Amino acid sequence: MFAGKLEKAFNALEVHNYFLARDLFRTQIEKHQAAACYGLSVIAGRADNPFYQLDTSFAYIQRADAAFSLTPDKERITIKEFGVDDAAITAQKEHVYGIAWDQAKAVNTIAGYEGFITTYPGSTLVAEATLRRNALAFQEARNSNTATGYQAFLDHYPGAKDTYEARNRMQEAIFREAAPDSTIEEFAAFISAHPESPYVRIAEDAIYKLSAPHRTREELAHFIHAYPKDPHVPEAWRTIYDLSTRDLSTGTITQFLKDYPDYPFINELAEDYNTASLLLYPFRQGGKWGYIDANGVERIKATYEFAEPFVNGQAQVGRDGHVGTINKMGKEVIGLDYDDVIDFSEGLATVERADHVGAVDRSGQLVVKMEYDEVGEFSGGQAYAEKDGHFGYITANGAIAIPFQYEAANTFRNGVAVVKQQGQCGVIDTKGNVVVPFQYDWIDGFAGAVSRVRKNDRMGLISPFGDVLLAVEHTHVGLFNDGLALVVDKNKCGYITANGTFAIPQQFELPQGLPLTWGDFHNGVARVAINGKIGLIDVKGERIFPAQYVDIGLMESDAVPVKKKTKWGYASRSFTSLAEAKYDGAWEMHEGFARVKTGELFGLIDSTGKEVIAPKYAKLADVRGGLLIASEKEFSGVIDVTGKIRVPFIYSAIEFADAHTLRVSSGDRIGYVRVDNGQI
Repeated sequence: MFAGKLEKAFNALEVHNYFLARDLFRTQIEKHQAAACYGLSVIAGRADNPFYQLDTSFAYIQRADAAFSLTPDKERITIKEFGVDDAAITAQKEHVYGIAWDQAKAVNTIAGYEGFITTYPGSTLVAEATLRRNALAFQEARNSNTATGYQAFLDHYPGAKDTYEARNRMQEAIFREAAPDSTIEEFAAFISAHPESPYVRIAEDAIYKLSAPHRTREELAHFIHAYPKDPHVPEAWRTIYDLSTRDLSTGTITQFLKDYPDYPFINELAEDYNTASLLLYPFRQGGKWGYIDANGVERIKATYEFAEPFVNGQAQVGRDGHVGTINKMGKEVIGLDYDDVIDFSEGLATVERADHVGAVDRSGQLVVKMEYDEVGEFSGGQAYAEKDGHFGYITANGAIAIPFQYEAANTFRNGVAVVKQQGQCGVIDTKGNVVVPFQYDWIDGFAGAVSRVRKNDRMGLISPFGDVLLAVEHTHVGLFNDGLALVVDKNKCGYITANGTFAIPQQFELPQGLPLTWGDFHNGVARVAINGKIGLIDVKGERIFPAQYVDIGLMESDAVPVKKKTKWGYASRSFTSLAEAKYDGAWEMHEGFARVKTGELFGLIDSTGKEVIAPKYAKLADVRGGLLIASEKEFSGVIDVTGKIRVPFIYSAIEFADAHTLRVSSGDRIGYVRVDNGQI
């Protein structure tokens, strides 16, 4: 009798008499709150009756849960007979959660998932709802692709897994929106407003390029005056100096100092002045190497095991198995106590000793300790380094910029670098944030605005954010030249733009036996094959040479070698014949001249196709400074473009030491000859 109405209510519920059950449960709320609210939740949570209402069902089960926790043991024993206990209440909650989750998924909106999270915070599905909500919100931000959109996402969902990418994209959007017209004024305002942005260096690069597009002294001087704090100012000063003192004579250095009295690198200038008149060349004597000047006078004694030419005031030399550099006075700059010295990059050279690697500056001072297995090229003030089998990045003073956590690493280009983890390649920015996920077998790198990638032996194209611009499903994607890249599939060739769209459809053949780079654009034209014949197209895909040749060389100086049947000739860019097809070999133009071959002998033609030197030389190099190194039988000499002999054919080998001097050898002896007058 104690639970008579409650029992009738559950009996009615069992036979789906929801009207009677609902009325009876309501009368029992005061006496048996936990059981009555449980029953009312079950009714409201079933879709087969007019009282179905999920919010009501959830409200009743919450009341049932709260009441049950306060219910005396005697009451719990009574209501357990009707199936009401902690497990049943929990099961009813999960029932409500499940229905609500299905409804949220069906709607699949930010508001829908937000409502589920807010209404049912106790559900184990809240975590998945949060992930789905965040994903939709991030996609919404990406669709807007604005700084405001990304900032709103970060403000509302600070714990989302996409926050790193959102911050990166927001920084890019801020930069893009701040400089819509890419003007100097916009870039300068951006730097002032966002000094901590990772895009500051790009803005500074842009200001430098726009301020001095032709790198003239006037442009560079104006840039230095207008933007004295720009990091490119030292480079601008040195460029002005190089342009003003190209011949490095005492006169030009003196005049430069008069024109630019505030030049900041006065010590470098003074050193240059002292050695300005010296052109030094390696020579060997008694099995050792030293340096002589342009008059053959010994300037640095022959004490080295090897001696390289001078570059930017320093030359690499070796002694007792060690390597370093000297200046033109013969003084050591980088001490001769290293096993190897790599060329300078951003004022730093990598040095190696006893399998340990560090870096020195141009004065020879060790700025990166000898504690690494490898140190790469410095770019943007950072270089990759290897230590204990792991790669990271260091600064120019040796500080760790990005932790050592990668299997491989590459040099930064345009603010990003390709790295590898767990056998997969990805891309990071200069702060170590992942901007392209680790999911490719190979990434070319962002020397340009986009990068080629490879996965499962297929190639595609991505942006610096990892957006797939060209699906990773192609046999070959070439390098961009003249704004276009070759794409090959099933022996068909076409060309895409940097946004991944085909500018020229895949309508050309891939010639057998030729490298894939054969079809790249060069000087505005590309070689293509149609029905086994070769022609030329321009960047619009229009044929400027019909496909009627056996082969075509590279276009230089508006002239190109063309092969008909078995012989080579030349044609102009306008498809007029310059030289008839009568040669067995033909090469591209250099300085308005090209080598040709008849049988085993070489000659020379000019840009009009006129044969200026008949084929008669066993070997002939390309024109350099109006001169050609040639060979007759076993001896070599030098001729000019008219065929006049400038250096007699008496040497076993000849090569250019620089623009003014030739290095000649006879047997095991070497010497130097002036280009202007042929004197030894």
